[in-house]
Amino acid sequence: MPVKARKNMWPFLVRFECILFLASAFSVITHLSQGLSPRINQSHLIPSYLKNRKSGLKVEGSNFTLGGFPFLIIAGTVHYFRVPKKYWRDRLLKMKAGGFNTLITHVPWNLHEPKIGEFHFTGNLDVMAFITTASEVGLWVILCPGPYIGSDLDLGGLPSWLLKDPKMKLRTTYKGFIKAVNLYFDHLISRLLPLQYNRGGPIIAMQVENEYGSYYLDKKYMPYVKKALEKRKVEVLLMTADSGRVLGKGRIKNVLVTLHMKNIHKGTYKELSSIQGHSPIMMMVYTVNSFDSWGVAHHLPDGHMLLKDVREMLKLRFSLNFYMFHGGTNFGFMGGAQHLNGYYPVVTSYEYGALLRENGDYTPEYTTFQEVFRSVIGTLQQPQYEW
Repeated sequence: MPVKARKNMWPFLVRFECILFLASAFSVITHLSQGLSPRINQSHLIPSYLKNRKSGLKVEGSNFTLGGFPFLIIAGTVHYFRVPKKYWRDRLLKMKAGGFNTLITHVPWNLHEPKIGEFHFTGNLDVMAFITTASEVGLWVILCPGPYIGSDLDLGGLPSWLLKDPKMKLRTTYKGFIKAVNLYFDHLISRLLPLQYNRGGPIIAMQVENEYGSYYLDKKYMPYVKKALEKRKVEVLLMTADSGRVLGKGRIKNVLVTLHMKNIHKGTYKELSSIQGHSPIMMMVYTVNSFDSWGVAHHLPDGHMLLKDVREMLKLRFSLNFYMFHGGTNFGFMGGAQHLNGYYPVVTSYEYGALLRENGDYTPEYTTFQEVFRSVIGTLQQPQYEW
């Protein structure tokens, strides 16, 4: 071979040897990795040392503890299904920056199972990705899986196809309803189990149903829902949420009772104490405002009243949840209606007087409460948790 030809082949031979080396190295790495246990749970990016945490959210006397440390829940509600997925991280980062330590979100059955046996858990309904994002920005999560969630949704988040059964009795132990709930929970809960605190995830509690004390058609129903969750290996702290006048009706044995109201009255406090002693008080739904209805003036939050209420609750060491921290949008026909003294359908915007506007912009109230919560967290000296 001429000298010039040999020189021209050198670059080719060098590249060929590099390719062979890389292929060989990749083969060795692949072979070795088959015998190694992974350090990271790739499904949820959870370090292995977090997978077997035991001491989750607990009730100890009049306080909550998390990981064995005193913990005051400062939560805000954001619904993943009302916010485009590409904005999830932005909204949750703003929640964390606002001084909040916990995200509360509800799971709408009607969106996840729009037709019998047809389940959707991708895209904007990827609740697992939403919870994982909350974990990544440093928020704990309290989940409300229903089956009924309210949340000003059509039929409270129950799928309309349930009504095909002319004998259907919603939110009861009616056989047809229970059968549908069991199938739905089989698909939903199995996806959520790896995200529980004891498995290294951010979920520290779950709410059983939603304000059943106001409905209360079947005394066996709430124990059934509790058992349905526990049967599927839900191991985090369970809660119920009801307004003051029906606290006793919605309660379940060995489940923490929480409140849905704007402020607490002496009568409510007395009733709550009679039900569960001096357990910590959680304002599970502190209603910042109300939804807007068609034909009715836009609701504006009273910042001074909000500040007064929240300072009073924090002074009394209440844990609390802002409903809503960020409302988002009622897409399509998901919005419900109020039908008490007239028919008032919910408008497309679900801004709800929240601390973030529908488009994610800050409100003046956001900055005010950011300063309040930072001062509270600084006073409590809450520990920083690794993720």
